[in-house]
Amino acid sequence: MISLVKINYTQDHSQHILPLGILSVGSALKRAGFKVKLSNINEKQISALVHELALMKPLYVGLSVMTGIQTKHAVEFSKFLKEKAPEIKIVWGGIHPSLLSEQCLREDYVDYVMIGEGEVTSVEFAQALSGGDDLSKVKGLGFKLDGELVFNEERPFINDLDEYPIDWGLVDLEKYIYPLAGYKRVIAYKSSRGCPFDCGFCYNRIFNKNTWRTWSVEQVVRDINFLKKEYKVEAIKFYDDNFFVNKDRALEILEGIKMPAHFEVRIDAVTEELARKLKEYQAFDLLIGVESGSDRILKMLNKRITVDDIKKAAKILGKYDLRATYSTIVGVPTETKEEFEKTIDLMYELYKIHPKAVFTLGAYMPYPGSKLYDFCLEHGFRPPKTTEGWGNIDRFRPDFKNPWADGKRVWIIREYFKLLKFRLGPVNRWFEWRIKHRFFALPLDIYVIEYLSGLGIEGKGPLGKLIRKVYKKS
Repeated sequence: MISLVKINYTQDHSQHILPLGILSVGSALKRAGFKVKLSNINEKQISALVHELALMKPLYVGLSVMTGIQTKHAVEFSKFLKEKAPEIKIVWGGIHPSLLSEQCLREDYVDYVMIGEGEVTSVEFAQALSGGDDLSKVKGLGFKLDGELVFNEERPFINDLDEYPIDWGLVDLEKYIYPLAGYKRVIAYKSSRGCPFDCGFCYNRIFNKNTWRTWSVEQVVRDINFLKKEYKVEAIKFYDDNFFVNKDRALEILEGIKMPAHFEVRIDAVTEELARKLKEYQAFDLLIGVESGSDRILKMLNKRITVDDIKKAAKILGKYDLRATYSTIVGVPTETKEEFEKTIDLMYELYKIHPKAVFTLGAYMPYPGSKLYDFCLEHGFRPPKTTEGWGNIDRFRPDFKNPWADGKRVWIIREYFKLLKFRLGPVNRWFEWRIKHRFFALPLDIYVIEYLSGLGIEGKGPLGKLIRKVYKKS
């Protein structure tokens, strides 16, 4: 038996999201004849799962690890499992060990790392491990040999993703169908991998090498129609890095599934024609990376857009009454105070010209391998010397240390913009006043509303259910 684990953070409420990474790898392993156990847990369940696995003695335990708080919890899990059952092999895969494979493999609690896509590597590794074969032939694998780190030949990308469909029977799908934006039964799905653009901050440059690969339209439509028929799914949240790389393909999928959807789209893809189509296909949220209110910073980030492009597209989305979540970044090296303020001003302007605008703001996080990473090192960024240290680097947390921005202030501003989406009349005017006058002292209102919104997300108790109703109407 092989155990695949993803550890979520309770404060993010992410345990309700279908764990697409380990599900895809688990599907490949099952097709190859291996018994697979998928565990999608939160940090409070680490101890219980470790005790369970210590008794089960799997062939290996594979963890999907992203940079940030997930790294911290993966370290906690791995250390505890090594303590309880040192004979169990621990494999790290996913974005973080692919970006920092050498640092991860140096750790005593990591036996192997898988770099890049895991479907083929995991199968070949399992076959070699169970048969006692030579691990040096497994492409994309890093391991230890006589105290030395060994990294095998790079694993090429999968040519045809249709050869790796999801085995929906590996999980209880009902656990991952959740209410969102007024829809009672929403599920996560991914129809492509990577992105051909080369934004300066993005992990895609090294992880996907700026390539974009897809499952066929037929496979995607077949999957989603299966979910609609068998599980009464009402809407889809696409987790593609860029769903609209090919507009014709994206629209063909939306036409084929005839279902409301959430997806990511670049601002320069937004036109009157596209907005009209998205309204027709009931798009219920668009995630758009606008990043900055400064044209200089946008150029530095290689976004290939201008502030005027952003405003023009926002007016179109507002005209068609489409909801969009605008993602912004502050604290880029060399960013001036004036440029920081321009980003906040842009967010507020978008809020005014686009009635269904929602915002997320984060301090810039230098990802190893990204286009700007070396530039960040030259301008004061000091990367953690251990894997565990990366667990304290999470750009959406108030304690995030960024050399070029006050993480706590960024977090407070982000929370006030998040609260604007509730459209609570006089209360909103208070949030607007805070933003316009940059009055962010004594943010007690944030903590109260954060607590209440947590109840609403979980739908806990009468108060939580009432808050959820208010949110649905917003």
